[in-house]
Amino acid sequence: MHKTKLMLAALSLAASTSIASAEEISLWVRTSSAAVLQGLADQYNAAHDDKVIVTPITAEQMVPKLGAAIAGGAPPDGAVLDLIYLPTFAANESLEDITDFVKGLPYADALSPSHIRLATYEDKIYGVPALPDASIIAYNTDLFEKAGLDPKKAPATLEEVAESAKKIHALGNDTYGFYFVANSGSWLIYDFLPHLWAANADILSEDGREATVDTPALRDTFAAYRDMWKAGAIHPTSRSGNGNNAVEAFASGKVGVLMTGSYIVNLLTSKYPDVKFDVAPIPGPKGGVSSFAGGDTLALIKGVSEEKKKVALDFVNFYMQPEQQVYITKESGMPPRTDVADQAYGQFDKRNLIAYDVLAKAKTPYTFSSDELFVSRTGPFLNLIQSAIFGDDVDGSIKKAQDEFTKILERTNP
Repeated sequence: MHKTKLMLAALSLAASTSIASAEEISLWVRTSSAAVLQGLADQYNAAHDDKVIVTPITAEQMVPKLGAAIAGGAPPDGAVLDLIYLPTFAANESLEDITDFVKGLPYADALSPSHIRLATYEDKIYGVPALPDASIIAYNTDLFEKAGLDPKKAPATLEEVAESAKKIHALGNDTYGFYFVANSGSWLIYDFLPHLWAANADILSEDGREATVDTPALRDTFAAYRDMWKAGAIHPTSRSGNGNNAVEAFASGKVGVLMTGSYIVNLLTSKYPDVKFDVAPIPGPKGGVSSFAGGDTLALIKGVSEEKKKVALDFVNFYMQPEQQVYITKESGMPPRTDVADQAYGQFDKRNLIAYDVLAKAKTPYTFSSDELFVSRTGPFLNLIQSAIFGDDVDGSIKKAQDEFTKILERTNP
């Protein structure tokens, strides 16, 4: 009896020690990514004593709420952020340095270059890709054929896009050749800036500290858009819409080319299986291709304990494994490792690989003032696009944007 009590006591002690040694980490994530990350956390938690607790935060509240939590000394252990905000949090010394971990990954070279670039500040890496996406164009192959265009050949330049759009519009007044979301800065950096990057130009310097607005590539891009607008080839809701009806407009079969994202392939095939379409990289005005590397990056908050840091990085390694990459593909459309793209997409639509092929050339604006420059409805970028495409003074619009960009950068650069 005495031995039995001793054995039970030993087992109880072992169990309590095991429970005590288990860690629980908190991750704040954008609501748009919450379902996928919760699914990954559920899989991880089922196989580990340590637990990952996912808390959804609306996208609009994520940055101010996280900033307030950090300032108040009660932040989560980590956050899955829109990658464009990584430079700001890194510059404010709010994130944990994980350089050695990222560089030591056997698949480090297969991670989205833009996600790593945005997570790097003063040669240290503060984040790792979680759920990336990329911008592309989708085009209606039926409309291309009806307009006398080759449905198997995507436009190789923006100028070809414009010519194709005008021919498609000529099929009928209720048919439009082109759709882009011109009334949202978030959409425009996603869809419009790749034209410039494809021409080896940019609206900001490499380090994000200077404005480089006025370039031949920008003027050529504006010329193509203005040409389509004046010809009536751009869908009328492009100018004032917020993007909510973009997919539906394309799925109606009345839009030839849609500026969109990598999610479009799985979305159209599941919800609109009758639409005949293909996808292609976003072209520059006279050639080249690029894309906006969007989506989420996982970062740890400065001061996280070594025990919790170990669990968080183990979770990263878990979701980077091929089985979880397939799960992410199924649920989100694009997993963060490009070296398993063929395997991940083996059971899905191969058109998804177009976005992967261009992801290595994709970029994201590296800036410490993303919202003021690009997102704000009164900001210089949105005003530039609206006035230069739909207005009459291209030169004045570009000069005004250069001046306003410069003022914001001078005030906000760390």
